[in-house]
Amino acid sequence: MRNKILIIDDDADFVEAISLLLEGNGYMAIPAYDGKEGFAKAKKESPDLIMLDMKMAYKTEGAETAKAISSDAEIKDIPVILVTGIGKELTQKLKDVLKKEAMSVKKVIEKPIEGKEILKVIKNYIGGDSGQAHRELMKRISKFVDKWKDKKGNLVMILHEIQNHYGYVPRGVSFHLSRLLDVPLARIYEVITFYNFFKLSAPGKYMVSVCMGTACYLKGASELVDKLREVLGVEEGETTKDGLFSFQLVRCLGCCGLAPVIMVGEKIYPKVSPDSIENILSKYRKEKV
Repeated sequence: MRNKILIIDDDADFVEAISLLLEGNGYMAIPAYDGKEGFAKAKKESPDLIMLDMKMAYKTEGAETAKAISSDAEIKDIPVILVTGIGKELTQKLKDVLKKEAMSVKKVIEKPIEGKEILKVIKNYIGGDSGQAHRELMKRISKFVDKWKDKKGNLVMILHEIQNHYGYVPRGVSFHLSRLLDVPLARIYEVITFYNFFKLSAPGKYMVSVCMGTACYLKGASELVDKLREVLGVEEGETTKDGLFSFQLVRCLGCCGLAPVIMVGEKIYPKVSPDSIENILSKYRKEKV
């Protein structure tokens, strides 16, 4: 199974040369000759890495394409290598801008580029087929696929296995699963987003669950939800930036006589009021410190 590299550059000779280099070293090269075509192929092909020229038909086409990629939920995690010929001083300024904008660009390299340097950069970000981590990942996913491949509804069951193992469905795993099953990545994400059970981001250290059963709802569970949104700074189904808390709503925790209740990790907190939320969460924040 070869790693896919998408090359976006309006210089056909450069694209051809890089494609030959990559194909000769075990990668699959996917050419694109402008930002629009490159963005479309990134969505369709789900490459493992994107090489993107900074200046194509106009000066900022590469940067705009990188921004579009970084803003698209389906492809924002694909590492982007930005290739430029603007000189060292401007390259440093560009790096500062990219960092500030939190784009998917992992590295900026200047033309002309030696083949060895390109291969080294690529290996740093995707490891290559010979990488130990890549082999272990493929082996693990292959086990899940082999277990369910001949059964009806196998995609859902394989995704369950993956989430049980990782706690969520990592994007890189979805890439490999797409290839092993010969199923479009879009179809995999369609299933993941259809079922509330599946998660696309790593869960926090502590899951904060708010019971929305009838007793809890009647005694103010919705007020607890509003307070948690405010305190955690996230919506239900999301994880705080520090990775400490995830937030979810559950149908019933089976503690109706103690309503309203929340659960943090495995601990139930009874008769919770909005004013007590901060105090409850502070105990877990102190553990982190």
